[in-house]
Amino acid sequence: MGDIAITLVDLAQQDLLRVEETDDGADWRLTPSPGVSARRAIAQYETKLLEKLAERAKAVRLSSLADEFAGDLGNVRHALEHEVVAQGWVRRLHHDQRTPKGEELARHVRSFQRELRKLKSGGGAEAFGGTMLPFALRFGFVSGDQVPLVRFAHDWVRTFGDLTGWRPAQPARPVFDNYGPMFPEIRGPVM
Repeated sequence: MGDIAITLVDLAQQDLLRVEETDDGADWRLTPSPGVSARRAIAQYETKLLEKLAERAKAVRLSSLADEFAGDLGNVRHALEHEVVAQGWVRRLHHDQRTPKGEELARHVRSFQRELRKLKSGGGAEAFGGTMLPFALRFGFVSGDQVPLVRFAHDWVRTFGDLTGWRPAQPARPVFDNYGPMFPEIRGPVM
């Protein structure tokens, strides 16, 4: 769900989606730009996300999406998964298994993340304006109260993060039932 929120931030920065806080600060208004996705080369999952938002109304409130947008988000996730398979980053049947091309991309992403960390240490969170904001948001380099689009992304995740099938699986915890003695007996001659 966080990746979709970050995608919306990126689309807003490309002027494909207007994201505005309501006057009372309690909600967000999303307005897809009409016909822009057809004129620009964006990924199919981004197009699908904009289309699903545009089907609702000219401008839609985030709070009104909470009850009815779950099925559409499933379609967007499917299109996103299709995109990463089509790019050759993960295997077709096992989306959790990277291909060699996916491993190469992961190395580039880790390197980029290190560069962003250096940028933050040199200029603080203010260094992440413009096109760097979605990346800084993805890697947790900006807090939720500094920038309106970051607050929006956090609100998006709070609104939709608990939908069935969207919460990331919790890592398995190690079992400590059979760990053996803390101080093993030493056998053999004692000197």
